[in-house]
Amino acid sequence: MGGGYLLIIIILLVVTNGITYGASQLTSDGVSYTRNGETKSVKQALDELITKSSKVDELEKKVTYYENMGVDYLTTKAKVGDYVAYDAGIWGSNAVKPTEQGQFGGYSQGQSKNASSACYYDAPNLKGWRVLKKEDGKVYLVHASYPECYYHGTSPSDSVKKLNERAQSTYVDGKYAESAHALNYEEALAITGITSSTDKDLRATGDNYWIASATNDGTRLWNADKFGGMYYINNDNMSMGFRPVIVLKSDVLTTGEEKDMFGNKAWILA
Repeated sequence: MGGGYLLIIIILLVVTNGITYGASQLTSDGVSYTRNGETKSVKQALDELITKSSKVDELEKKVTYYENMGVDYLTTKAKVGDYVAYDAGIWGSNAVKPTEQGQFGGYSQGQSKNASSACYYDAPNLKGWRVLKKEDGKVYLVHASYPECYYHGTSPSDSVKKLNERAQSTYVDGKYAESAHALNYEEALAITGITSSTDKDLRATGDNYWIASATNDGTRLWNADKFGGMYYINNDNMSMGFRPVIVLKSDVLTTGEEKDMFGNKAWILA
């Protein structure tokens, strides 16, 4: 900004406030004004204006860059059921299939957490992460099947707590994910709107898995069978899979659809 413009701004501020100064006093440091009860020097006001202008320029450059690169927000592109190339990492140790209440396992060291494990029948063919829903400007991903096994005994409240804690502590990547929890009754039901079997593989994974919600009387834990039907059973003592749900950050970007590590057509995260 030229010195002439600066002098004009200073004079206007001086006149507006009904103050007169000698020419030697008209400096951006020496003149101040009050607005909404806050007093600032002209220099402070100019510095703030320049900073804001610089931030706007940076934002415009980023938007232009993203447009040229074909980058967009995942929330505007991905649909429910789509695969997303989210990576939860790999297992750092071996863990046998669990046999007691509250235990997890059924995976091998070096195995991808994005893959599936054999917990009740054989490991499902479905692998990776899919869009479960879009809510409050955020994309929710659910594991296409399940990455590990959980043994539920006779304490539904304890199991719900452990399943949610496990999801949060084990599947949040630290870059794209905001939080995680285990698939619950409301989310599983919303896929079809009814509890009966379905041909939608967003719920029917090909094997049985636990749902992290207790029945209304608190005595049983919900589960889904290989055909996607939602039930609760009397004989709770068994090992089945569970499905982590990832809540992505609202500003996650995508460069478009390509292939994930399993060959699924998936949205690639930027």
